[in-house]
Amino acid sequence: MPSVCHLVSWVDRLSEIVGKAVSWMCLAIIAVMLYEIAARYFFNNPTAWAHEVTTMLYGTFCIIAGTYTHRYQGHVRSEALYHLLSRRGKAIIDTLTGSLVLFVLIVFFIASVDFAHDSWVRNEVSSRSTWAPPLYPFKTVLPVAVGLITLQSAAHLLRDICVAFNVGCDACATRGIEETEDTAAEKKLL
Repeated sequence: MPSVCHLVSWVDRLSEIVGKAVSWMCLAIIAVMLYEIAARYFFNNPTAWAHEVTTMLYGTFCIIAGTYTHRYQGHVRSEALYHLLSRRGKAIIDTLTGSLVLFVLIVFFIASVDFAHDSWVRNEVSSRSTWAPPLYPFKTVLPVAVGLITLQSAAHLLRDICVAFNVGCDACATRGIEETEDTAAEKKLL
């Protein structure tokens, strides 16, 4: 079991590092937009590239930041009945849904690898502007991000299996989220 807990902790740390690193991309987006605003309104010389660069940076930011959000289970979920379940009940439900999500993510990963590969083979460039930047580096971000989200989903699934079957270590017991008052109260009840 220690190897499973080590893997889960490693994936959580990876998601944390990637999330914090990609958060700096917001500053790049702001810098490009400020440059465009200054060029357009102060020098009457708008750029041909700023809109497309910010779109690519923002897309990259959003898709990769999804890993960090998933690490903290911050994505939207319907909790009409979920919150009524015990910790173990939640883990069982999460194991079932997590298995389905993991399957879908693996299919999506395979499709996104093909998508990026085709872009590299064709040396695809954008047709949205006269600048025509290469798209293949940005299309490569998709399988990387899906791969990271798949890893985090697998870590959640392993953690949920450990909680559902009452095996594992502290990394599995906390479900990857720092202990809150609710989880502390649940531990007292157990």
